[in-house]
Amino acid sequence: MEKITFKEKIQRGLTAVWDAVKAHPVEIVILLYVCVVGCYGISDPDIFDVKNEPAPWWFRPMSLAPFMVVAAYSLQPLRKRGIGWLLLYLLPLVGMMAGFAMPFLLDWVEVTTYWIAVFAALPLWMCVRHWLTDNEPFVQRNVQMAWSLARALLVAGILYLLYAAIAYTITSLFDIRYKTWNGWYGQVALLLFCGLAPVLFFAMEDRPESIEIRRFWAVLLNWVLTPALMIYTVVLYVYAAKILFTWNLPKGGVAIMVTVFFVIFFAAKILQMLTEPQPHKWFYDHFSLFVLPLLALFWIAVARRLTDYGLTESRYYLLLGGVLMTVCVLVFLFRNHRGYFALAAGALAVVLLTVLVPPLRGERVAQRAQIQRVRTIAKKLNRLNDDGTLRLPQPDKADTLQVVEHRKLYQSLNYLSNRNDTAFFKREFGIARKSDYLASLSERTSGYASAWSEDNAREQLEDEVLIVEEMQPSVYLSRKSNGPVDVSGYRQMYRTTNHIRADQSFSIGNGKKISANQIFREQLQRLGCPDMLPSRTWLEDHEEELLTYRTDSLLVCFNQLRLERQTSDVEWRVEYYEWVVLVK
Repeated sequence: MEKITFKEKIQRGLTAVWDAVKAHPVEIVILLYVCVVGCYGISDPDIFDVKNEPAPWWFRPMSLAPFMVVAAYSLQPLRKRGIGWLLLYLLPLVGMMAGFAMPFLLDWVEVTTYWIAVFAALPLWMCVRHWLTDNEPFVQRNVQMAWSLARALLVAGILYLLYAAIAYTITSLFDIRYKTWNGWYGQVALLLFCGLAPVLFFAMEDRPESIEIRRFWAVLLNWVLTPALMIYTVVLYVYAAKILFTWNLPKGGVAIMVTVFFVIFFAAKILQMLTEPQPHKWFYDHFSLFVLPLLALFWIAVARRLTDYGLTESRYYLLLGGVLMTVCVLVFLFRNHRGYFALAAGALAVVLLTVLVPPLRGERVAQRAQIQRVRTIAKKLNRLNDDGTLRLPQPDKADTLQVVEHRKLYQSLNYLSNRNDTAFFKREFGIARKSDYLASLSERTSGYASAWSEDNAREQLEDEVLIVEEMQPSVYLSRKSNGPVDVSGYRQMYRTTNHIRADQSFSIGNGKKISANQIFREQLQRLGCPDMLPSRTWLEDHEEELLTYRTDSLLVCFNQLRLERQTSDVEWRVEYYEWVVLVK
């Protein structure tokens, strides 16, 4: 192996950088424009405030720079094929010049799809542009590219930290005021990360080398990361088993956990292909089998989140990520030898569709879903007019019967209000702002609906009676109304003459039995109670509704009902009761 001195390494590095500058003239011109205009813009921050005042014409193409640099870099190999191909290579420069006449370009930066295009579409294109379809060369080439990028950013980062340390030391030792010299931190960062780093990347990519993971990193991958992944897999499997046996839906955060686990697992699967030996090859070869049950857990968690809170922009992109994960698992389930390229190309297609097709953009899809959610819940609450606008009656204490639904509706209004103006609300719902809906609710329901979290919502609903409940752990409900009860259609009547203990079941013939505790729980669910331990005030407010239980075949009229609870209890229990039972 040839031994070279440190000086020779520096010389070779500078030669490679100079060769890269000569080989990529269009990219260098665009990067120079970014550095010069960006440095001036940092000294004049108002230029970036495009919402309040339009940016000058010479600043407009800044948003196009990432796309034009990648386009020029992709076309660069064609420039040596003749004049026609050279003109094609110059097209990104023409695109930058056309940007001077497009005042709307900077508005795109304010939209989520711009950053999805920059941080998802461009990297995916860089992965597939070589059209290496077989797994091993595809992985080898793209890992080499990622390593080149990492080294370029590392050099830029080290140089920036050195500069920042020197600049801070100078200002501190010589007592230089900030207004006199601010250290040019922003300008130096721009020059290093948008100027030097791309050139270093070009230099290393123009001379690609075969990547071999060194022994240290191989040990780290095989004996630290992989065992950690195995343990994490077991943890998720145990949690999935708990859900299966307790029959409880998973928490919403599980979807994020599974996604992070999948990404790390997939990255480790790629990297282990480049190591030798591969002691855990069996683990990565059965990647799909290990992930498949956890993918089911992901979809159940996502379904729960969507049911509870509806579709938002972030959940829309989480759904797309779930689709790509599912496709990935299915691809490698059958040991596909071109799977990596197919996945990268498919992911690029999905990203381009969400960026280029307006109806498929996250903000549009989420807005349509939330509008539909508002109207569906409003119709259930009898608060929807025929034209789709909201009906806002006077506040009524009876709305506490449906506090959960009111909270869901308000959450959707809150989400829409963060992304739309008053004109939108007036057009879609006939109200000026979300607070108009809160004004139509009783004080307690309004507090519950607008609380920051579910726990805070319950505290808001119960904080006024917590002390009283601890002192008096029982509630006595009795029928105040002496009005008649419609009993048409019921043929048999059973009436109790004395108080019945709640732990007893009452026989109504034909071997059927009913329990007061069972009926009470069903009543709470029917009335939309947020949990099985409502406040004393809530129980008293809904006394008449709780004392009458009606089904297609059964009518129960409680005359009195005594509820008790202990401090540690999670629900009220019926202590004793008196009722009349009618059966069809």
